[in-house]
Amino acid sequence: MAGYGNVTSSVITATTVLKVGAGYIHWATVSNIHANESTLLTLSDTGTDVWAATVETSLDRDVLPFHAVFDPPIKCEVGITATIANGTVQVSVGIS
Repeated sequence: MAGYGNVTSSVITATTVLKVGAGYIHWATVSNIHANESTLLTLSDTGTDVWAATVETSLDRDVLPFHAVFDPPIKCEVGITATIANGTVQVSVGIS
């Protein structure tokens, strides 16, 4: 994406600080195929939530991975943190 530098991704399965300092969230892909309970995923500007989604349990239905694209990217001033609560998901987040 022009003007945002290189976009990198991290695959996480637990709450993780993705970036210290200002940056952008470009996209997130979430997979919940092995979880036994619904899971809450929150992306935050290290303390201030900027996006969240509840991912249903695989026991409720066949849950395919979903991909959220943020256009324009979500700007974070402090840092970027992904918080996973009440379950286990695999998340890949594109940041710059």
